[in-house]
Amino acid sequence: MLDRPLVDALYEAILNRDDRLLQYIEDNYAEDCVHLRMVACTDDPGAINLDLDLGLRSCDYVTPIFEGPRVRFLSWQTALQTRLSGGCSEVRLDYSLSFDSNFAQNLRALVYGRNMSAVERERVVLVLRLKAKNSRVQFDILPFLNENIRFARDDQANQRPLETLIAFRMLDHLDWPAFLADSSRLDFGENIESLAKRLRPGEEAFLSSQYTDARVLRQEVKALGTQALLLRLATLRRNHKQDLSSILRGLLDFSIFELGSIPITELALIWNGLSTKQPNAFFGPLMSPSADIVKDARGMAWDLTHLRSLQDMARQTQLCSFFLPYFVSFDARWRRLLRLNPIRLLLLDDKMGNQAVGRTLDQDFLPQLEQALSDQARQAMEPAKIAARREVAQKLDRSYAEVLVAREIRNWG
Repeated sequence: MLDRPLVDALYEAILNRDDRLLQYIEDNYAEDCVHLRMVACTDDPGAINLDLDLGLRSCDYVTPIFEGPRVRFLSWQTALQTRLSGGCSEVRLDYSLSFDSNFAQNLRALVYGRNMSAVERERVVLVLRLKAKNSRVQFDILPFLNENIRFARDDQANQRPLETLIAFRMLDHLDWPAFLADSSRLDFGENIESLAKRLRPGEEAFLSSQYTDARVLRQEVKALGTQALLLRLATLRRNHKQDLSSILRGLLDFSIFELGSIPITELALIWNGLSTKQPNAFFGPLMSPSADIVKDARGMAWDLTHLRSLQDMARQTQLCSFFLPYFVSFDARWRRLLRLNPIRLLLLDDKMGNQAVGRTLDQDFLPQLEQALSDQARQAMEPAKIAARREVAQKLDRSYAEVLVAREIRNWG
């Protein structure tokens, strides 16, 4: 009997080319595998191009979370179609472009005709032209909104989140062919002020509904936990300098005994970002801390939380469909980090709600993670204890997360 989730065992078998484990899963868990879906990146020319003929690869600011360059999709539906058709199947796909707060703020300035540099304007226009050229390009406002809702909740006088939300909604009224012909002007079919006024009541109601939305609150708690992890990273780096093994061991202990779970995605990015002679610039604010380290860590935590939300979006399905999220950011440091270790394999268990994420550098990173476990942490890696921590981590309390952050901040007071 497997002592871990099916998707974890299957990924381990694929990663290690363990034919015996694969055969064991086939012999004993064939019925459970019916509920699995898989996204696998490949060079095979017969697979689906990750760009989806949307022109996304032409824009440097758009980053897929998958490695590509092409992708294969597997589910019981695609497998059955392939069997019946002799090798062909149809795949139901959906996708969206999500944005960070920096892009959202620049979009707001563009829509409202406010002062912005020519460089900032051209960046926004370049992304908008993707949609002007192809109506199938879809925008998703939730990631940046998740990050900014807390500002509007805590300060009703802060109108930036609402104004940005309205600016995105106004794009539904933009004359895209006219914009493609002349991107120096935006034609909404009516005066900007009157359109914003007409949209405002509906967007105010929507924004207000998000203040207590369980999904939004969960994202905020995740961001707090990640902020605490990043501040601990800065402290460990200060104490251990270049000793990456000691830093990783400290982060593992913190994750297991403080956060209650091991954030593999975040730890992999940290390890990959610091394991070269020149650490990835994304982690620069933590490697050479300034008086703004708390603010820097909070912003970086939200970047990593966006990545987590994209992984969650990739789990979405309707009738065995697949979802491909893309992320838009002007932060070159973040884009380089994201492209350093993209997803190569995603396994989804729709029955149990589990996922296993296989990244490009896992074969190098996972052994390092195993070696870095302290004796105390190794004792905590029993399957029953792992399952118990996962359950607790899914219900991470906001007040506890705030205590963790406050404790780490004191190291930099």
